[in-house]
Amino acid sequence: MSKLDSTSRYNYSTLYLDKNNGDFFGTRQALRLRPHKTDLFHQVTDADKRRIDLIAYKYYKDVRLWWIIAEVNNISNPLELQTGLILRVPSYERVMLEVVN
Repeated sequence: MSKLDSTSRYNYSTLYLDKNNGDFFGTRQALRLRPHKTDLFHQVTDADKRRIDLIAYKYYKDVRLWWIIAEVNNISNPLELQTGLILRVPSYERVMLEVVN
């Protein structure tokens, strides 16, 4: 298995080996980013309602960090964002310090 990128949502998962020596990821601890004064807020528009990756790019300049926005907003299906929904977006600095090492 290759080393995971530090931005991967699987970075803190437990790695299990199956009986055929293939690997797969198990569960990981939930992301704990409580609301903070540096958080930003984004209102979902028609243009970005199915592109949480582009919302991540807008705030983090990295589409791979979409999962952080999804998790802190309890979004299980990022393809079903409703227009008008207000998303809490933790600041880039905070994400880099507390999530992406």
